[in-house]
Amino acid sequence: MRLALSSTTHLCGIVVGLAATSIATAGAPTDRGSAPPTAPPNASDLVTINYDHPSYATLSDGRRLAFYCAGHGSSVVVFEAGLGMSASVWRKVQPAVAQRTTACAYDRAGYGHSDAAPLPRDATHIAADLRAGLAAIGLLSPYVLVAHSLGGYDAQLFANRYRKDVAGMVLVDPEVDEASLPFRRASASWAKMEDEAEAESRTCIGAAADGRMKPGDPAYAQCGSPPPNSPLNNQAMARAVISEDDSQMASYRQVLATRTSYGTMPLIVLTAGARTGEEGLSAQDRAALQQVWLHGHEKLAQLSSNGVHRVVDGAPHMIHFSKPDAVIDAVFNVLASTH
Repeated sequence: MRLALSSTTHLCGIVVGLAATSIATAGAPTDRGSAPPTAPPNASDLVTINYDHPSYATLSDGRRLAFYCAGHGSSVVVFEAGLGMSASVWRKVQPAVAQRTTACAYDRAGYGHSDAAPLPRDATHIAADLRAGLAAIGLLSPYVLVAHSLGGYDAQLFANRYRKDVAGMVLVDPEVDEASLPFRRASASWAKMEDEAEAESRTCIGAAADGRMKPGDPAYAQCGSPPPNSPLNNQAMARAVISEDDSQMASYRQVLATRTSYGTMPLIVLTAGARTGEEGLSAQDRAALQQVWLHGHEKLAQLSSNGVHRVVDGAPHMIHFSKPDAVIDAVFNVLASTH
């Protein structure tokens, strides 16, 4: 599992992520840092997006997906959050993009204000939901997709299956091919640390999914006694998160089975340059893990002849939190290339 707030992959980071939602090699060009700034809008002019008041898209089975759209323009930028993260995770990026064009974030099924959906929650079902939801609220393609972490599988599958609907893509520290397997091969110490943390963190997310996150259950105190309105008490979201996590390899296989060249489609892949959560590992292991990221992201950038791979120095996995301008610049660069 690609963590919301660090570069390891266990569910512990998703627990942190759930809480947060309430508040170079040869091939494609590789940049150090972001591109030269493209004069983002003045902060005082940014639109306000209320992530507590969505617009709803009603799907054919009656389920509702919560969308948060702002701005106007012929290009529609669609934001796909990482595992365990609702639409509000884009709050440092989406308002700036909305000053230039239509910008929409949404809650996947079971997240935030969206209805739950039947399991499993793999890339096939997520991409199909997104396409149907966009049509239901009247947003016409083509879209520029902006996806973080595990959401990168969802965006890639969307682009693979609905190629004419996608004008460009920005992948923000996306999951690499084969999910956690390349990291396990790179570092046995990381794999051990990952397994231990995963087992521990399943206590909290599992209790939430089972409806046991309440006073009197041992998990309640162990997990910090979350209040009733906490994301850690959202049973539907916990079930969706676990299913998405358990479906990682299935999602990857779906992406691989449909993978094709993106031709000249504008594509920017951002890599975090400052990993966190690996402090217990040797310098050699940390370097090996970062090479997995770099190689995996370079490979993704090469899917387009206009693909660019950028390393964002000083940024951890949550680039859109710590270095939002790097993401905003990438989105503007892709938008400029689509016209």
